[in-house]
Amino acid sequence: MIAARFGDQLRSHVTNAVAFATFAVACWQFYLVQQGMELVYALEGFMQFGLRWKVDYVSAVFAVVVTLVWFLATAFAREYMAHEHHQTRFFAFWTFTLGGTVGVFVAGDLFSLFLFFEAMTFAAYVLVIHEQDPESMRAGNVYLYLSVAGGLALLGVIFLLQFVVGATGFEPALHLIVEQGISPWLIIVMLIGGFGVKAGMIPLHIWLPKAHPVAPAPASAVLSAIMIKTGAYGFLRLLFVVLSVPDGHALFSFQQNFGYIFVWIGAITMFIGAIMGILNDSMKRVLAYSSISQMGYILFALGSGVLLGSRGAFGFAGAWMHMINHAFFKSFLFLLAGAVFLHTGELDLDKLGGLRKQMPVALGFFLVAAASITGIPGLNGYASKIVIHEAILEAYHFLGWPSLLFLERVFVVTGGLTAAYISKIWIKTFFGKAKRDWSEVTDLSRSHRLIFGAYLVIVLAIGVFPQRAVDKLVIPAARLLPFYQGDLDHLGHVPFWGSHEVMSPLTSYAIAAVVLLLLWKFGKYIRVPRWLSVEFLVYRQVYNGSRAGIRGLIYLADTWLPRRVQSLTGAWRQVDRVTQETKAQIKRWKPPKVELISTTDLMKKLEEARDGERKRVQTWRSKEGELAKRVQRIRQDWQEREEHMEDRIYDVIEGVSRRGDGERKQTSLLEEIQEALKRPVRRKFNPYWNTKNLGFDTWIVAIVIALILFVFLVLR
Repeated sequence: MIAARFGDQLRSHVTNAVAFATFAVACWQFYLVQQGMELVYALEGFMQFGLRWKVDYVSAVFAVVVTLVWFLATAFAREYMAHEHHQTRFFAFWTFTLGGTVGVFVAGDLFSLFLFFEAMTFAAYVLVIHEQDPESMRAGNVYLYLSVAGGLALLGVIFLLQFVVGATGFEPALHLIVEQGISPWLIIVMLIGGFGVKAGMIPLHIWLPKAHPVAPAPASAVLSAIMIKTGAYGFLRLLFVVLSVPDGHALFSFQQNFGYIFVWIGAITMFIGAIMGILNDSMKRVLAYSSISQMGYILFALGSGVLLGSRGAFGFAGAWMHMINHAFFKSFLFLLAGAVFLHTGELDLDKLGGLRKQMPVALGFFLVAAASITGIPGLNGYASKIVIHEAILEAYHFLGWPSLLFLERVFVVTGGLTAAYISKIWIKTFFGKAKRDWSEVTDLSRSHRLIFGAYLVIVLAIGVFPQRAVDKLVIPAARLLPFYQGDLDHLGHVPFWGSHEVMSPLTSYAIAAVVLLLLWKFGKYIRVPRWLSVEFLVYRQVYNGSRAGIRGLIYLADTWLPRRVQSLTGAWRQVDRVTQETKAQIKRWKPPKVELISTTDLMKKLEEARDGERKRVQTWRSKEGELAKRVQRIRQDWQEREEHMEDRIYDVIEGVSRRGDGERKQTSLLEEIQEALKRPVRRKFNPYWNTKNLGFDTWIVAIVIALILFVFLVLR
């Protein structure tokens, strides 16, 4: 960035110099490791954990691969980016991404690896969104969301290992994890979430087909060829070291299950990636799906090695060698795609065609790169695919599981699909009918020819001398792990030039010919619906659900929650007021005074109460005469009432009133009878018997009796 102030030319020279210096240091580092040294450095106290670097043979080899590919891509980018905007920003983050990526491969523990992993992630984000158009920003967002989620999952693994082991170094820890009661499957799931995003394994792959087409070609080359290897490298370190146990250990079944799961993940990833590559028509999108498929090869081999434990040397060798080979031929292909775009301004295969006359040198380089990725003998892709094939066959030989033989068939078919989509690219680009006038298109520049010439030398060197490459790059790395010595010796004599191995590409291209024929005949009818994608079925639904949930929370925070808080505040104030008043009353309250009474005073009061009761009884007895008089008056009142009642009864019955008590004479009954006979009879009419006094019920009874008699007479 400082050099850019003095001109674009100086900035380019400085960028190239930094990339080349990094490559030179990596080569020196590799030389030291080859001499038997192990480079270790620690920066103690950093974030209380410290940063640690440890360069063994694995780290040294891939550091050379990373820096070499980066240097070639940097040299290519000088001409490619000459007419692009924000070049200083691009090259600054380009260089920063290189540092983060190299840091991942030379990290001495998982914590240091995580820090460089995240630095690489955020620096590469700027490369993805370089164009700053809506499509680039959307692709960058998807890349960033998944990468951050993966980083958090990886951070969870770091926490668990720190809790279990007390450190995050690359040391066996499976037995300690189980002893602490932590399920190893939890570690595996979190590792898949952390490293699987970068590795592009299905279904965590959706950022690759979005990011690669929009990023500049040099960025796509390093993203696809180098950066996704950080995920595979993490799996290699954790599965072969941290989560491993000796073969006879009681926990070896966990390791075997982990390997079997990764064999299936790799098979699904490489097969579906190849299918999607065939169905797409953008050159860079096809190559993006090709990267997904090729990462499936690596995970497939890695799972085969973990599955067999100490007998998994071929699985490790296949994964490790294909990581190296893929870095070269995939960056080779992406830079060639960038060269085609630089000279034509087009990447759509349906709009290209007929470029073989204008770009014959590019066609030659493209055929070499295509032959390498499809496994043509004499090129580097052939060597690693032979080792991977040997690995899955060896797993089937030792275990005898029919599913492993089925997966070997998937491997073979996927090789044919790979040949199909790569052949589709160079056929449509260089041999198809020209859709436009390419007369002004020129071939590769001199600098680009030198860069692609370097790639040609590398893929030919590994492909022509595959056994030497295995002896120098693979076997020393495999010796760091406790593999069976006989298998390591067998790696020194792989039958690369056997008749069956040499003829295997014929099978791939026969499958490719059938697939391309079907695609030519029925390709226009094949359309993959958008709803069938993993993004639409899973990620889009999760994303929409999360957005709806966040909007709901915002609505509650803006409307419902303030009202509830206000009401609760009022209620709280009232409660507080009542509480304060209660506290004040409690403070004002004084207990009543209690006077203690002595025994003498108590006895005096009891005696006084007894005397009072005695006086009341005496008073009652003294008034006994008055009580008797009162009873006598009550009896007289009752007698008078009885006599009055008798007079009333007599008046009603006889019709005449009786004489009062004052006028009555005390006569005998005979005298009264005689006196009554002498008086004239004058009976007063008794009103009791008039019809008005007859009750209604009497009439009812009479009517009923009359009806009964009438009925009786009629029936008779």
